[in-house]
Order: sequence, then structure tokens, then C-alpha cells
Amino acid sequence: GYAYGCFDPALKTQTHYTDSPENVRVADGNLYITALYSPTRVKWNKETRKMETIDRTCTRTENGQKVTYSAPFTSAMVQTKDDNGVKYSIKGDFYAEARIKLPENAPSSWSSFWTTGEKGGPWPGNGEVDVFESKGWDASYLQANTHTPRPGNPSKSEQHHGQLANDGTTQTQFHTYGVEKTGDKIAFYLDGVPSHVVNYADIKGTNPFLDEDNGMILRLNQIVGGTFLASDSGDTTYVDAIPYKDAYTGAGASMVVDYVRVYKKAASADPAPVVPAPTPEPTTEPTTEPALPTDPKPADPTPANPTPAEPTPADPTPAPETPAPAPAPTEQPTPESPAPAVETPAPSATTPAPTVEPAAPANPTEGATPGTDV
Repeated sequence: GYAYGCFDPALKTQTHYTDSPENVRVADGNLYITALYSPTRVKWNKETRKMETIDRTCTRTENGQKVTYSAPFTSAMVQTKDDNGVKYSIKGDFYAEARIKLPENAPSSWSSFWTTGEKGGPWPGNGEVDVFESKGWDASYLQANTHTPRPGNPSKSEQHHGQLANDGTTQTQFHTYGVEKTGDKIAFYLDGVPSHVVNYADIKGTNPFLDEDNGMILRLNQIVGGTFLASDSGDTTYVDAIPYKDAYTGAGASMVVDYVRVYKKAASADPAPVVPAPTPEPTTEPTTEPALPTDPKPADPTPANPTPAEPTPADPTPAPETPAPAPAPTEQPTPESPAPAVETPAPSATTPAPTVEPAAPANPTEGATPGTDV
């Protein structure tokens, strides 16, 4: 599904989300999320009963007053929910990974791969995991976060964040961005290398990640403009994207997604198949209807009707291994249901989840904000 309209105007974002092919499409086996400078739109005027061309704007609240400001860019958010509800979510422990190339020469782009919980809302009560957030003006800036309710003020976020070390090629090359959720921590990966860990013991407020039924909804998006784009030292040069509108003209600035995959932990063991044996060993606790005679087993037994094949061993033969994926989760994964974007070959002993096709349109995401404390 998609998000629509202004997103998170409290952070002065300047983007209108659409489902237009200009902003979101699949081509050459990849998903393209493209930001464009598009300062006007067409709107139906009920009074004149005519279509009119108007400026793109968003509205935020400042000091209790509504403030309208210019938001002349379009882009897209793809997510595993739509206006009919959640289409797919990941429950329990999992590993999720996306292979992405970030927008190049787009200094006011804020691109993300992230998840939010489907229970415990409103945000941040449902929990948020930002696998990464980027700042277009710095190709080496990759921030990973968790957001949970702040102790004493649960409408605000308790944020745990860190940087994913990289070589600065995120805008010119594809890289894999992964997150592993286990019973006691959330670990973040870049190209299979663990780079940041949030231990549940360090979360002081309510922890929505402990709820096994709080499934995580997947999201991919590119925002233009917003306070997240300020530098860590407070430089706000790229917060207002309008001076850099040329970067978003023509073909625009695209976040390119090769695939998204989700893996679940394997079960502890599969039961061995029941295969009749000529002379099995007696069990320590005989069944009420034993299948074999009660006479003692002879020293050198010979079945009445010899079976040509040897008895099947108690434990099943493991399947041959296949090449492992770039990341290395702590436990052997098995595939879950589909995740959004495009599928590529499967990694070790698992089959990746099939591609999620874009669903029917969604309402704008309420409250959840990737990686920024409101």
C-alpha cells in the first residue's frame, strides 16, 4: 500500500506522497521511489465547480496556531498496509534485509527503510525500528534507531540510535541494510556486518518489542526537506529543500530497491518420520498396543520378511546447504510471508519471502516518524 499527502509536517517536511508512476514504479527488476520538484497540483473547487491549479502546501501547528508552508515536492512511501488494514507484518523474532542504492546528488533527501508495530499505538507506543535513515548531503551518514515510549512522558520517544559505519558509496552502489530482532535485543547490519545493537535491558520505558503479537509493518520511503536533515552540530542548510530544487527536476532523485527479504528462526527440530522397522529396540515406556511381540528380542534377529533397505535413522537427513546471504543472523532463518519489493535468489537453507506487490491506496501514516524524536 501507499501513504498519501503531507507526511510529518511537525518536522517541516516538504513532501506530498503519491502513488503516481512518476514517484513509484517497478522497472528493470527494481523498485524506484523518486522525488520530484512539483510545486503545483490540481484540485476540485466545490464553490466554482471547476478544477483549479494551486500551490502544494502543508500545514503544521506552531505555538497553538496553524501555519501553512510551501511543500513543492512529491515522492512515495511503500508499506505493507493499506486503507483496508495491515496486509503483512512480521511477528516474533526475525531478520529483515533490503538491498538499496540511495538517491545521488540529492542533498535534501531523507531516505529510510523502517518498521512500526501494529499494536500498542499511537506512536511511539507501538514501537518503531529504523533499519537506516540517510541524509542526502552526506553519503556516509546512516543512522539506525529504535523508538519506544519515554518514561514519564509516553507520548514522546525514548530513542536509541547509532551510526552504521560505511565507505561513503551508499549513493553510487547497492548495499544491504539488515535488522535482526531477538528475545533480548535488536541488531542492525550493513552489508552483513553488525554495526549497532539496542539491548532491551537499556530500554527504560515500556518496551513494545516484547509483545510477540505486535507485528512489524515494513516501510520504504524518501522524504524531501525536514529538520532531520540538520547536521549533528545544528547546521540547518539542507532543511529547506527549495534552494536545491534543481536536484529534483527532470528525472528526479531515485531511491532504488533491489529486494526486501524477511526470515524467521527455524523450529528447534522437525519430528522424524514414522517408518516401520523389522526389529526395533523396545521403548522404555511401552505403548498400550505394542506393534511387536512381547517375546524378548533374539540375539541375532532376522525378520520374517526381510526389508531390502536399511531402517530409516531417527533423525532426518539435513537438506543440502545453499549459499549464505550477505548478513549472518545469529540463528538459522526460515522464510516468512512476503515482504515488499523485488525478489532475488534465496540464501542459506531458507527461501526468501516473495515480493509484495503494491496494494490498494492507504491513508497517511499517523504519528510514526522515522528516526526523529518529536
